[in-house]
This record gives sequence, C-alpha cells and structure tokens, in this order.
Amino acid sequence: MWLVIKLGGSLLFNINGELHLDLIDKWLDVLIDLTQYSKIIVVVGGGILARRYIVWGRRLNLTEFECDELGIHVSRLNAYLLLAALKQRIKATDLRVCGSIPTTPRELYGLRNSYDIIFVGGFIPGQSTIGVAAEAAEASQAKLLAIATDVKGIFDKDPKKYPDAKKLDEIPIESLIEMFLKRDEHAGTYALFDIQALKLIKRSKVTTIVFDGRDPENAREIILAFLRGNTEFVKRTATIIIT
Repeated sequence: MWLVIKLGGSLLFNINGELHLDLIDKWLDVLIDLTQYSKIIVVVGGGILARRYIVWGRRLNLTEFECDELGIHVSRLNAYLLLAALKQRIKATDLRVCGSIPTTPRELYGLRNSYDIIFVGGFIPGQSTIGVAAEAAEASQAKLLAIATDVKGIFDKDPKKYPDAKKLDEIPIESLIEMFLKRDEHAGTYALFDIQALKLIKRSKVTTIVFDGRDPENAREIILAFLRGNTEFVKRTATIIIT
C-alpha cells in the first residue's frame, strides 16, 4: 500500500527563508514511523526559496517557462535535502530509501516497487507540486493523498485574511473545482491548489486530506486515523476531499 504525502514549502522555511530545522527533524521521525504502515512517496514544495528564484529570474528577463524551471529545481533540491537527512537517520535499519529524486512520472512509476520511501520535487513547468502529488498517487494507486500545509484544512475563504473563515470538514472534489473556477481570489483554495491539480485528484479518485503540517505529531495522528478508518477524527482536525 502506498501513501503520498505533500509537504508544502511553507513548512520548510520561515518568512526569512531560513529552514525550520526542528520541524524538519520532527517530520523525518514521523515519516520513518509511518513506514510501519505504508510505503510513502513524499512530494516536497519549493517554498519561499523557489519564489525568490522566480523573482530573480524575472528581473533577469527570463521567460515564465524558465522561471518555472527554476522553481522545479529548487523543489528537487528541497526533496534531496530531506532525502539525505533521512538516510543519515536510518543507517542501521533495513528501510529502503530511494537515493535519487525521480524527475518524471514514468521514472517514479518504475521505482515504486523497489523502495519503502521515495522523495520527489517538481516534474514539469506549469504544474504545481500538488499536481505532482496527485500524479504520484495515481501512479502508485495510493490509498491516501495527504496534503500538509500551514492551515488546518480547506476553508470557505482564506483564513489568513478573514478571521470568520470556517473550516470545511469535507468537500466533494466537484464542489472544490467549482469554487476555484467561480471565485477570482480562489476562495477556499488560497493557492493550495491549481485547477490542473484538482482535475488530477478527481481523475485519480484518491481520497485526499488537507491538514496543518506545522505539528508533525498531530499530522501523524490524522494520517493514522484515516488509515484506521476513524474519519470522524480526521474531519475534526482536517478536511477530507471526497473523490
């Protein structure tokens, strides 16, 4: 059984672009623990570092395609950082960790049966790492796509802007796509998703949960609750996207 975990770049860096080393350490412990229950693909975002490179690229008159490629390279660098750090922790174990970062869905598909945990960054320009995570879930026939971000789930509007925003316990994928298409400021998604990623989630039919990844231990409990069928706990602490 495969589990796909998307670690948003917002979890890796603070607003100054410095690594959240303590948070990363805790997430590595959680990932190791979760391999007792499932094989894992970890899709890592670019975060503030990728956005900085994109800004610098635009100032140097790079095309949007080239700026996108900068972001992809940064996400792969972030993924390799976590990969290398994890391998340092498991030298005395038999956990099989892929030592490279797959760069295409086909490459990932070919590696999926050989390892217990695989780290991935971006794939192609124009695609978010949420889209990559959805592709990874489809390729591996994952039981769950778990999206760890810096909010507690999906809200009816941006909780960072509106104090009265309400968390949605669950939402059908069709409704989420409709919300994205109808509202100019992408209410309910606030840059968590792009339309291509949502369509991939719909196509893959993988159940998806969105939760706050700033507390890795709580994130672990949310994922385990889902795997054990305790959806009521998941609804209280996250949002389930019904596919």
